[in-house]
Amino acid sequence: MKMKTIGFLCSALIPGLLSPLVAYGQPDRLYMKADIGGNITQTTDLRQFFGSDVSGSRVKFDPGYRLGIAAGYELCRFFAVEGEIGSMGNAIKSITGADRTDAWFANVPFILNARLQAPKQWVFSPYLGGGAGGSAAILSSDHISLDGTDVHGSDVDVVFAYQAFAGFRVRLADNMGIGFEYRYFAADRASWKADFTSGTTSDRMGFGRTQTHAFSVVFDWHF
Repeated sequence: MKMKTIGFLCSALIPGLLSPLVAYGQPDRLYMKADIGGNITQTTDLRQFFGSDVSGSRVKFDPGYRLGIAAGYELCRFFAVEGEIGSMGNAIKSITGADRTDAWFANVPFILNARLQAPKQWVFSPYLGGGAGGSAAILSSDHISLDGTDVHGSDVDVVFAYQAFAGFRVRLADNMGIGFEYRYFAADRASWKADFTSGTTSDRMGFGRTQTHAFSVVFDWHF
């Protein structure tokens, strides 16, 4: 499976998402935030595997990590918009019918969010929001063996994604805060193409829609 570079995608998308916020920023309304935590990705369908009959096959994931950064702009005390990019990755625990599974799956979302919030001047500020955009769905396989077919390598597919989140912020200073956030994230079905196949009727494998629950600690800085 062919490896495609995610760095170029991220470097192109981050300025596009965040430059409007920076351009129109006003003092104390522009903010940046970063979060780190874990995720649980739900079991999904195995929809394709290089021509094999995969009816009823399921893909299970181990718990994984969550990282994210964002820049936002407060349109008023109670409402903000933000551009976000992140990464959520999980080892694949098992695939129905597979003799061996040694692989990693990740989503790298790039999302535009809307956020309802209590004023940041409060000591304790709850918030909630949601957004939509895309995600680079990455499959990296050291070894997947199913129905006599072995898979090695990495590939990426860009799919539609959306999310909803809620959390709270504790003010540390006039321009800094820390908090906790829960996020529900969903990405459309993804498929990956093999560079070379032999004796199969298809050159693709694919997962169904993925759903992820993430929990993270968030730090923000207003300027």
